[in-house]
Amino acid sequence: MSTIVTRAGKGSPLTNNELDGNFSNLNTDKLEDSDLSVTTNSAGTAALSYTSGVFTYTPPNLSGFAALSGAAFTGAITTNSTFDGRDVATDGTKLDGIEAAADVTDAANVTAAGALMDSEVTNLAQVKAFDSSDYATATQGATADAALPKSGGALTGAVTTNSTFDGVDIAVRDAVLTTTTNTANAALPLAGGTLTGPLIINETTAVKMSAGTTAQRPTGVAGHFRYNTTEGKFEGYSTEWGEIGGGAADLLLNSFTGDGSDVTFSLSGAAIENNTLVYVDGVYQNKSTYAVSSATPAVVTFSEAPANGAAIEIMVAQIAVTDIGTPADNTVTTAKIVNNAVTTAKIADGSITSAKLGAGVGGAFNDFAIKTGAYTAATRDQLIVNSSSAVTITLPASPAAGNVVFIKNAGTGVVTVGRNGSKINSTTDDGSLAADAGATLVYVDATIGWKEL
Repeated sequence: MSTIVTRAGKGSPLTNNELDGNFSNLNTDKLEDSDLSVTTNSAGTAALSYTSGVFTYTPPNLSGFAALSGAAFTGAITTNSTFDGRDVATDGTKLDGIEAAADVTDAANVTAAGALMDSEVTNLAQVKAFDSSDYATATQGATADAALPKSGGALTGAVTTNSTFDGVDIAVRDAVLTTTTNTANAALPLAGGTLTGPLIINETTAVKMSAGTTAQRPTGVAGHFRYNTTEGKFEGYSTEWGEIGGGAADLLLNSFTGDGSDVTFSLSGAAIENNTLVYVDGVYQNKSTYAVSSATPAVVTFSEAPANGAAIEIMVAQIAVTDIGTPADNTVTTAKIVNNAVTTAKIADGSITSAKLGAGVGGAFNDFAIKTGAYTAATRDQLIVNSSSAVTITLPASPAAGNVVFIKNAGTGVVTVGRNGSKINSTTDDGSLAADAGATLVYVDATIGWKEL
C-alpha cells in the first residue's frame, strides 16, 4: 500500500511534486474490475458475486443442518471416533439388552437382576454400614449365620484345634477332665478350693502333703494336716499344732553292769517312767522298784542296788517333747489344774481376799515385817520401820475399798508415806511419820483415798 502525503489542519499547501506523487501512488494502488474474481463453495449453497462495482452475497441454505442449540435428526449418525468421550458402539450393545420401557425400580426387574429392594431388607441400616471384618470369611464358614459372634455364644458342634486356646493345651487338659469329671465347672481349680464330696485317690504310689518349716505354719484350723520340715515329722491341728505319729516306737537300749552298791544309772536321753522297760539279768523289774527323773538325760534310781555283776538293761521308748508354749490369758479352767498344785509360793502377796480365808486363818493382818529401807506395801501389811535414815513406804497401787496398811516408825529417821497416785485424808500430799509415830490407813474411795485412823 502506497503512502499519501497530507498536511495536518490548515498547514501549507501541498507542493506540485507532492501532488504528483500522491496521484501516482493512487494510480498504482487502484482496484480494477479485472482484478476481482469470486469463488463460491462447492455445495453451491452460498455465493458472492460482483457486478458493476457491487458485491452481492447470497447466504447458504442451512435448513438441512442442525442448529448448535439442538435439533431432531431424521437420519442415522455414524462416527469413527467417540461422542463426548464415550464409545457409542460398545455402550449401544449394553443398551440393546435393556427391555423397552424398562423400570429399574420395578421389584420384578430388581429381583430378576439378583438385587434386593430396600423394602425387602429388614436390617437395612446394618447392611449399609457393612464392614467385612464383622462377618465370617470363606475359611470360617459358608454363611455368616453359621459363624460364632465375636461376643461369644453357644457352639452346636465340636471344636477342634491344632494349637491352643488362650495358651491352654486342650489336648493335655482333656486327659485331666475326662478322668475327673464330665464338665470343667465341676473340677477343682488349680488355685485350690473345697471339695463337696470325699476325696478318693486310686494310686499305688503316694500322696505328697503340704510341707514347710515350723515358722511357715499357717493359722491353725481344726483338721489341718502337714509335714513339718523343721521337726521332720507329720503334724496336725485341733486346738494347737501337735505331732501325728506313725509306725512302731523306737526303743533305745541302755546297758549297765551292777556293782552291788550303785543305785543310780544315767540314760542316754530324756525318758518318763511309763516309757521304760527295765530288766536285771533278764528279769523284768516292776516300776515300783525304781524311779525315773525328769532331767535330760534322765536318771534311773533303784530302790535297792543291783547285785555285783548283774546285767542291767533299760529300754526307753523314744518320746517327742512338744513345746506347747504358755497358755493364753483366761484359757486354763479350774478342772485343768491338778489338785494341790497351787502352793503358797504361787500366790502373790496381798492377792487373797478375806472372803477366801477360812475362819481364824491368817487374822486380819499379815505378820509384822521389819523394814530398814524403801518398800511398797501390800494390803494387810503390818510394818515396823527401824532406821536412823529417812525411809519411804509406798502405799499399794490401785487399792480397793477396805484395803488396810499399818505403819509404825520405830527408828529415828522420818518415814515418808507415799500415796502412790491415791489421796491421803482427801489431799494429794504424801504423809510422814516422825520417830515413834504410827498410823493405820484404810482405803475408802477415790475422793477420800487412804483414811488415817
